[in-house]
Amino acid sequence: MTPTQDAALVGSQREAARRLGLSHTALQKAVQAGRISPEPGGGWDVEKLRAQLAASADPARLTGPSLPAAGTESGEPAAGDPLGAPGLASARPGGATFHDARTANEVLKAQGRRLEIDERRGRLVDKARALLLVHRLAREERDAILAWPAQIAAELAAELAVDAHRLQLLLDQRLRIHLAERNGARVAVE
Repeated sequence: MTPTQDAALVGSQREAARRLGLSHTALQKAVQAGRISPEPGGGWDVEKLRAQLAASADPARLTGPSLPAAGTESGEPAAGDPLGAPGLASARPGGATFHDARTANEVLKAQGRRLEIDERRGRLVDKARALLLVHRLAREERDAILAWPAQIAAELAAELAVDAHRLQLLLDQRLRIHLAERNGARVAVE
């Protein structure tokens, strides 16, 4: 270890809390919550702690001056930090910051409210109920189509001068074949 790395590594949790400007209890709570953790050897790297705390902090609950970002003593945002808060933009590589999570949560809540309003205004329908109604209508239509040969056979047989019973059987048979071919049609509601 270099002397600068050695200076940032402390042996006790109390000393790490003092260097961060936090109470020992606050640091213990952060450890219990899984927001921070000691180094594998048991020591505490103050700069890593600073970055971990900044990345997992709730910006709305910050009351005092924020923890200075790694490499800055003033607490000013690091160069290239689009969020304007120290360490929040890229403290965890590949992970979302608290700000990102809060933003996503607010977007989801707004979408939920919009859906509730649309449902109250009658713009939305229940998918299960809609599918049940479509199924019921399709069944009623199929039954009406299957009843049609019996209703029309006598009239058609008189006009064509053929046997009414035979005509009804042929119409019924052909309609059933046609409906069986159409049986594959499904309603897809997305």
